[in-house]
Amino acid sequence: MRPVFSILLPLLFLTPSSWAALSTDAGSAVAIFRDKRSLFPSGQVSRNALETKLLRSETEISYRTSWDRKEYLLLGAQLLRDIQVARFVETKTPITLLSLNRSDASAVKNLAAKTSLEILSVDDYWARVKERNSTTQGWLPLHNLQSRHDDLGVYSNLIETALRKEAKISAKAVTQIPPLTRVIPLEVTKSFIKLQYNGIIGYADTTHFVSRADFASLAYHPKKNWMAVLYRNNDVLITQKGETIPLSEVLGYVPNTHRGIVVKPESSFYGPPLRARVEILKPEALIWAISAVDGHGEVWWKRKNLLIDESEKNAPDTVSTDALLKRDIYSIAFENKNSVKGLVSSKGVYRTEDGLTWTQIPLFGKMNFPVSIHPNGTWFVGSYKSTNQGKTFEPFIRWDNIAEAIESAYHRNPKILRITQIESLPNAQVQIHVDTGGSSVKLRSSVNSFNWNVVKN
Repeated sequence: MRPVFSILLPLLFLTPSSWAALSTDAGSAVAIFRDKRSLFPSGQVSRNALETKLLRSETEISYRTSWDRKEYLLLGAQLLRDIQVARFVETKTPITLLSLNRSDASAVKNLAAKTSLEILSVDDYWARVKERNSTTQGWLPLHNLQSRHDDLGVYSNLIETALRKEAKISAKAVTQIPPLTRVIPLEVTKSFIKLQYNGIIGYADTTHFVSRADFASLAYHPKKNWMAVLYRNNDVLITQKGETIPLSEVLGYVPNTHRGIVVKPESSFYGPPLRARVEILKPEALIWAISAVDGHGEVWWKRKNLLIDESEKNAPDTVSTDALLKRDIYSIAFENKNSVKGLVSSKGVYRTEDGLTWTQIPLFGKMNFPVSIHPNGTWFVGSYKSTNQGKTFEPFIRWDNIAEAIESAYHRNPKILRITQIESLPNAQVQIHVDTGGSSVKLRSSVNSFNWNVVKN
């Protein structure tokens, strides 16, 4: 596979009939290729002329990716993505469940948005799913599904894997597990995954498998809340803070949807190797058409991109989780383990509905403030609070009251007053840490009254 270049050549070797098609219908001209693997187009022809002489078409999933500072075009079958190792998912929008993995298959059932499903099997475009509250099964395109943040997913092996009787490399292999088999682990250790395959319980090499942990930007720990993740190392996660977290203690993930793991490298040594983590720059589910053009013979052209409506077009005031985690995070908070609605402060304050895309709150400009979300639903940013999940904010602190409480407790006037931390406490209590210019003072209040009392150590 060669790198993908963004250079487009001028029109080449167009026949008179091709020029006629282009000149009379220039607005709908499309690039034509000698082959779908061609790096550069060999000209342009009007869409009408190509449709008139259409011979056949075929669908192909591909991804423009980046690895080792170079760009590569990889087929969908060469990559594994987070949604392909998910187990429980939801529909993004209302959609029709199909009887077969074909767009022209008969309908099984109309599904509403947010319908909860279990994935039974996947390929690079389709998923066979089952409704969680019924036995209804069918097929849906993967790009119409979204993973749940409380889903630990499945494990999928990158290569053929031996299932052994015991958790040691010298143990007898009882069977072989074909590549890209989805399994639910019974136990994960540093060296082996205990699992059941075809009714046989055994042990397989951990390094052969990929899981949702390999795609995680954030992971949820019951005591540490949401944590930024660097990578998975066998049975543990390594966080951005350098902590080592056992996978057995993790209850959920926010994935990096721009990450792919290579499962079928190119036959040559050129390009990303097996297990390489690549950044997905642009996904394409193309319907390639083959038409007969005078003077050219059979040519290929991109008839339709099935993912065009799914392409991410972030507004100037939005940022992805993956991009956000490359910044210095001043403060971050989420509602709870089952929700990834939350706040982050990083050269501005941002809110998220899905844990994937963060929208800046203009009120706070480019400033950093401590953020917190109370279990009762109150969101805090610095000296402001929100009761509608960050849509609007209002002040909740009277600084004269804070100064008076500190002066009464310590018999000195604070030099400055700056909130450095906000903590949510049980029984509808909230605690703030205030920098006074010489020390940090804790004050506590009820969320509903905000009458502050100094908490002395």
